[in-house]
Amino acid sequence: MSPKLTGDEMRRVAKSLAEQGVSGGDFQRAGELVRELGSALARAYGEVLEREVTPLQFADEVLGVEGAGRLLVQVLRKVTGRPDLYSEI
Repeated sequence: MSPKLTGDEMRRVAKSLAEQGVSGGDFQRAGELVRELGSALARAYGEVLEREVTPLQFADEVLGVEGAGRLLVQVLRKVTGRPDLYSEI
């Protein structure tokens, strides 16, 4: 189960995103795309291993926290049309 953010944490995330010029809609669309990609990648990975793999298992076993974050940033760049977004990270 993934951790849920508190209301306070959500406001801080929204503020940080807004400071980078990312709207709530952009973030929501990026989240949807990441879920779609994660599902497709987990399916492909599971086929290779010949076992069922959930997107969360794929992220844990293959991407790790840093990789999952990088995937989200790449999708945010695509959604916003800003290839420089979070380039300082």
